[in-house]
Amino acid sequence: MSYTLEAAATATGLNQTIILRAINDGTITATKSESDDWLIEAAELQRLHASVAGDVGDDAAPSAQPEVDALGHEIEALLRQAGLRLRQQFDELHRRDADGAEGESLAFVPGEQR
Repeated sequence: MSYTLEAAATATGLNQTIILRAINDGTITATKSESDDWLIEAAELQRLHASVAGDVGDDAAPSAQPEVDALGHEIEALLRQAGLRLRQQFDELHRRDADGAEGESLAFVPGEQR
């Protein structure tokens, strides 16, 4: 299976410039299509990805950083949503308690541990 430069970048999480640099310096091989797009075989991408992961000092080493950042933002958003839901539930319980509703209460019961 061949990947275009853009698809290769998406599949590996690497920047297109890094992949193009690897093609130009002979680290991996690729061919040009009739439409002048680079076509890179999956095995070549695997070799590149493995070599980049091993190069701690290389510019490409933090290749997973965009994914990590995206996951961090997603986690933060989920935590905010959970916090809002908890706040709404607390406010609802507090309102019920203030209205004298039976059932759930926020009153302290001596000796009760949670």
